[in-house]
Amino acid sequence: MPTARAGPNEPPSAFALLTPPGRGGIAVIRCIGPAAESAIQTCFRPAARSRPLPPAGSLAYGRLLDADGQPLDEIILHRAGPAAFEVNCHGGPVAVQAICRRLEALGLASVDPDRLAAIEGIGRLERNARQSLRQARTPLAARILLDQLNGALAQTVQRILDDLGAGRLDEARSGIETLLARWRGCGRFLASPPRIAIAGRPNAGKSTLLNWLVGSDRAITAETPGTTRDYVEAEAALDGVPVTLIDTAGLRETGETVERLGVERAQREISRADVVIYLVDAIEGFQPDDQTALATIGDRALPVWNKTDLKKTCPERSRGGSEPPPRLRSGQAFLSLSALTGAGAAALAAALLAHLGYRPTAPGDAVPFTPDHAAALERAGRAMAAGRQDEARRALDDLL
Repeated sequence: MPTARAGPNEPPSAFALLTPPGRGGIAVIRCIGPAAESAIQTCFRPAARSRPLPPAGSLAYGRLLDADGQPLDEIILHRAGPAAFEVNCHGGPVAVQAICRRLEALGLASVDPDRLAAIEGIGRLERNARQSLRQARTPLAARILLDQLNGALAQTVQRILDDLGAGRLDEARSGIETLLARWRGCGRFLASPPRIAIAGRPNAGKSTLLNWLVGSDRAITAETPGTTRDYVEAEAALDGVPVTLIDTAGLRETGETVERLGVERAQREISRADVVIYLVDAIEGFQPDDQTALATIGDRALPVWNKTDLKKTCPERSRGGSEPPPRLRSGQAFLSLSALTGAGAAALAAALLAHLGYRPTAPGDAVPFTPDHAAALERAGRAMAAGRQDEARRALDDLL
């Protein structure tokens, strides 16, 4: 981690909020420069009194105090270098603003993350991590990006370069393949959260399911079929993985202009989605329209038998449809769900992530997190396969 080296027009000691305001459970404030240590030492009180500040590369838990000695927030302090500290605090705006005001009062200049990067003279991968961290939508995404900010990916790429230089070609190839597998299974979800459409016939429970997954009443629900006339888009997290959910209008033939337009937009969003949760109303039963829609969506469909709680408790409400087939022709099995109570939602989330190809990584793992990273690694892999080691080295150097 480079130390701060300010240019002639840059403040020698500064801080910046690296994470987007109000977007996650944690916020990260990076402080650099010769005055950073004295500022942190003044306002930080560690839980372990024997060590006022952690050594470089270490963490400490404690509180950040105001000028009167009152706690502003509980934090995890990471000492990234001799003159570089990262304050990991709660992500709420009140705590973040109070800490920023305190740091300014202690002599650190408030700058934006790009200017802080210019002051530090940091490398490309770290700049990428800072930029991506500002857009992190979930604590899991922030944790993975923080690992890359702290050098996980840069150090791994450097080890691959060292293997290349030493003639350890098998090790270098294995390192590239591991990084590309982590891009496909994890990193790409941070770069571009997958789009998940919720589809089905009118009143199948689509809006209820979106509200349950989002954790708030984002979409209007009612007993009347066809309540949703246009699609509703919302950000959500599945086991910490950021996704975009799209609640669509019910799929059915209609002559009403407004509803027909809603169906057309629903079909467009379904065609754009990475995966489609297709709900079948257990009260209405499996209808020919459901079979047609599932056949049209194809392998992207994840079929779900919804309202199973009402089916069991109110069999008299059944309207004569059939039970769904155990499996579709594509091999997909129906999941059981109550979008109203959330029963079966955990299994649905797990099935969605598996369908998307998500593979979790361990804390501290190197994870490529932009398409440019993946492209450079793929170029390096192709060059190595063709015996062009110098070209592979240049592709990897481009990452750093």
